[in-house]
Amino acid sequence: MKKTTSTTTDLKLINRNKVYRYIYENDKVSKQDLVRDLGLSLPTISQNLTELFELGLLRYAGKFESSGGRKAKKISIIPDARMVIGVEIKMDHINIVAIDLRADTQPSRRMDNDFEASDSYGKFLAEAIEQYIREKAINPAIILGVGISIPGVLSEDKKNLINAPTLKARQVPIEALTKYITHKTFIENDANAGGFAELHSRKDLTALAFLSVSEGVGGSFIFNGVLYNGMNNRGAEFGHMTVVNGGKQCACGKFGCLEAYISTSMLMCGKDRRVETFFERLKAGEASCKTIWEEYLTFLCMGINNIRTIVDCDVILGGTLARYIGEYFEDIKKRLAGIAVFDYNADYLKLSNYTSNASAIGTALRFADEFIRTV
Repeated sequence: MKKTTSTTTDLKLINRNKVYRYIYENDKVSKQDLVRDLGLSLPTISQNLTELFELGLLRYAGKFESSGGRKAKKISIIPDARMVIGVEIKMDHINIVAIDLRADTQPSRRMDNDFEASDSYGKFLAEAIEQYIREKAINPAIILGVGISIPGVLSEDKKNLINAPTLKARQVPIEALTKYITHKTFIENDANAGGFAELHSRKDLTALAFLSVSEGVGGSFIFNGVLYNGMNNRGAEFGHMTVVNGGKQCACGKFGCLEAYISTSMLMCGKDRRVETFFERLKAGEASCKTIWEEYLTFLCMGINNIRTIVDCDVILGGTLARYIGEYFEDIKKRLAGIAVFDYNADYLKLSNYTSNASAIGTALRFADEFIRTV
């Protein structure tokens, strides 16, 4: 008898999730659409809709046009019935953003503070999150969790930050950073999170390589929808492939890494060290910026071409750099086509769909996707 009850309960949950996911994926559907496409009876559909409405997950969004008879009501999910907080940890600041179940974001907030593996930093992180939640008037009860991205290699169980060159940190227990946060947390390497965000927004792709270019340079590789972590949880660390034997010193301490040549810290003219200033001066035709840019493009294209040659899939260029290079993108593709062995063009290269907060969104989406799969 217990087995039968358990099986019946499981079936009810499966059916409820089928109904919710159908509405989520198709938006604005009718009860008749659900009956027809899910193969469930009208009473079963009605029962599940009642439950989902009572949970505050669905709403009516008007009525369909009628070809005769009563107009069917449009049923839609309520995107902000649940929210997730995404956090990006950077060298000298953090970014915080809230996303809903449709991956739409509220305005983000930057809070300046130098990273350190300390109790005081953990308290700062927790308070910054709570302050943001209060500012955005988000009901804490609907928050599924806090996704945190960090520019470093994590242990397989994600309990330790093994090495984060740009943060100048090694062997940091993750609990030191998260223990004061009152919500469920998930932490991920920033480039892995950025790759996941891209995959989520590109339903036509099942494989992609994500190259994240900011102060640090990282990457991720996703195949058949699954993140490739490698044997030591540091798969696709594209920034640390050697491009010049004995070349410039990288933040990791070694010499000749791609990061040492294409980090956005390489894009500086004069005393102002901001990336946006470099591109303003480059656009204005400043000779010194043009020289820096030519060398920069040589190594950027070398790195992208290497990635494409090895994994043979679309390459997504993201991170801070992607925010500024729209007008130079066709030139980059032309240069890539000129050095490629197998490709006649570089249509495989795409700019990130996110101009900011990609890794925060990527970590947050883990909670949203889990909820959608199990509601």
